[in-house]
Amino acid sequence: MKNKNNGVTTVTFLNRQQLDYLDKISKDCLFGYGHKLPRSQILCELVNLLIHLRIDVSKINFGKESLCQGVLKQIVNGNDENEGKRIV
Repeated sequence: MKNKNNGVTTVTFLNRQQLDYLDKISKDCLFGYGHKLPRSQILCELVNLLIHLRIDVSKINFGKESLCQGVLKQIVNGNDENEGKRIV
């Protein structure tokens, strides 16, 4: 299977709940809009979203919070680069 955008292959280990959620998104898109959205494209778009939001992981205190908590805090509160440009 050849990737259209010549991307790099990345192996990801997800648990059953995470896979089920990706499958739900994919099925919702297929049945709601008639567009097949593979798991790999969902993950790619989530990375693009983090890039677009200018998430800075160096601002996350990993001693006190998880990556997920730190990213959510930056999305909700904004970060220095996004002050006044909050998307949510």
